[in-house]
Amino acid sequence: MDGSLARAVADLGAWLRLAPLLTEYLPFPERALRPSALAALLDEVLVGNRTVLVELGSGPSSVVLARLLARRGFGRLLSIEHDERWAAFVNLQLRREGLHHLVRVVHAPLTPHPAALDGLPWYSPTLVRDEVTAYVERFGLIDLLLVDGPDLPTAPPAPTTPSAPLGEGNPGLVRYPAMPVLRGALAPGASLLVDDVEASAAVLNRWADEYGTTFRRSPTSGLAHCVLAPV
Repeated sequence: MDGSLARAVADLGAWLRLAPLLTEYLPFPERALRPSALAALLDEVLVGNRTVLVELGSGPSSVVLARLLARRGFGRLLSIEHDERWAAFVNLQLRREGLHHLVRVVHAPLTPHPAALDGLPWYSPTLVRDEVTAYVERFGLIDLLLVDGPDLPTAPPAPTTPSAPLGEGNPGLVRYPAMPVLRGALAPGASLLVDDVEASAAVLNRWADEYGTTFRRSPTSGLAHCVLAPV
């Protein structure tokens, strides 16, 4: 079975598993988690008993996660989203379903960031700092972080070269700041999940070198997963 067929079969099985939580229509844009990745995320929330969740990049996963947390009866989610229109839609959908008390969706525009590489943008540093600090103070350290944003290029990025001008290096490194910014807010044993495993390879490799993370990479779901050791 080739890779594309294996992914299609996995996604079909995931749709069947997700059916109890697909209580009303949601748009699933191309940027959203694959169904098999979403099912793997929900499995980790339940089996790992994760309760303080953060996702970088909002979408249908935010709403489905909220439905799961509501049915389970505990847990909170902070979602950081750079697209103002999409953040507004997710917030509206959560309010329509009476789930807004479980999820905070924050619109954080992409700006220059001190932790970014090659001059690439990341979420507004002040907004992220303030939101994550308030969230952790209220609910405790983060025990699951999903890195699904900012959006990655659709084509494989060109390798960064020493002569590349600022901001024109490897765009596949755009998600790099997630670890240097949020590592101190992650609980010992927290789960770290990263979507778009192939396009995120440069980020995963750098984190492995700098933080000693060992990721299990699934080409079928497109997710990479690791459990963080104590700092």
